[in-house]
Amino acid sequence: MAAKGSHDCWLVDHEVDLKKALAELKGKLERNNRLAVDCEGVSLSRKGELTVIVVATEEKAYIFDVVKLGRAVFTEGLGEILEDKSREKLTFDCRQDSDALWHQFGVKLAGVLDLQLLEILYRRKRKAGRFGSGWDTSPGQRTSALENVNGFRRCIQDYLGDPDLIRKKDKGVLAIKRDQEVWKKRPLSDDLLQYAAVDVVSMFPLYNKLQSGAMNEEEQVRLRVASERYLDFQRNKSVRTHDKYERNAYLPLHIIPAKGSLDFSQLTSDTACTRCKRNFPHDEFTAKQLREGEQKCRVCIKMENERRY
Repeated sequence: MAAKGSHDCWLVDHEVDLKKALAELKGKLERNNRLAVDCEGVSLSRKGELTVIVVATEEKAYIFDVVKLGRAVFTEGLGEILEDKSREKLTFDCRQDSDALWHQFGVKLAGVLDLQLLEILYRRKRKAGRFGSGWDTSPGQRTSALENVNGFRRCIQDYLGDPDLIRKKDKGVLAIKRDQEVWKKRPLSDDLLQYAAVDVVSMFPLYNKLQSGAMNEEEQVRLRVASERYLDFQRNKSVRTHDKYERNAYLPLHIIPAKGSLDFSQLTSDTACTRCKRNFPHDEFTAKQLREGEQKCRVCIKMENERRY
């Protein structure tokens, strides 16, 4: 089944179709090892519900209905694909997807290139070209500025400029705003199916655009390391707060390695921020913060300042 007027896609919501779709997908992956992955759901994270997972090659999108198929989506073969480090997976902000897959279904997503991080590397390179080759906002340095992470819709608009993709994206966003639980209701509307397909189909041209402007061999390796850290960012937490200190529009500290280094082992992260609960090196905090037991990382300080003004 395909969503009317959409890219070539298959809504997989019956067990017979599941086996056929996975066999077809594996066949396509033998010819091209790269795929795109995106999850949808209600309050997507370990505490919410993952209801749809979309996997695409450059030729076709497969929309797997987790509400109807349950764990079989993963135990019949998709879980193995998602966990295979040798299969390159494009994602866009994989943090909540990774958390939901692991804590709800025991699937440890791996082999990711996250396009939200790639877009930051692209922006850095463009800014370095304007301000000199020494420009680098290394998040590991105390003097570095905090960087915004951009959303997928903005990236489609800024880098692809395809009005049809933007229109489909916006119609899906409108449906979600009208009903926060729409992803677990059946049948899925055509607007939602097209929205789901756009998210994965758009990743391929977006990756091509960004990597051509940002990637040499060193940057590609930095992206892989950063993407692995992004995968672990939420799923490795023993407890989550689901508050504004976890959910903000800034690049988390110590995600993208500094230029010339791929190693975070020099960062002895033994002191917790009292807001976001992440561990940081001792010198992330001031002596006064440590003395009063109110240590806050730069991102959490920024969040508190925004609330005041």
